[in-house]
Amino acid sequence: MYAQTDTTAPSSPSSAARPTRATLRTRPRIQRSLIRSWDYIQPVRVSFLVFRLLVVLWLAFVGIALLSISDWWGLPILAVAFAMVPISLWVFTTAAKGWPVR
Repeated sequence: MYAQTDTTAPSSPSSAARPTRATLRTRPRIQRSLIRSWDYIQPVRVSFLVFRLLVVLWLAFVGIALLSISDWWGLPILAVAFAMVPISLWVFTTAAKGWPVR
């Protein structure tokens, strides 16, 4: 579906760790729009992952609390909470691939 157009071999190990802009263009558009350059700074990336997962726990708690008092708003809240987990992990692992060199 997304073919890599860059056919040259990396010149050094440091360039292999940091893909080019052409490599970024081969990633899906939604992936490029969800990833921001500051996500590639590891301490910031880890902090945002922890924050996102804490939000998931909070949403799950609120959803369960609403369901326990027979309020059906708990179901969509739980669905959002469980959908956030794989999206957050996907963004985290994609950011770990590195930002392209200018």
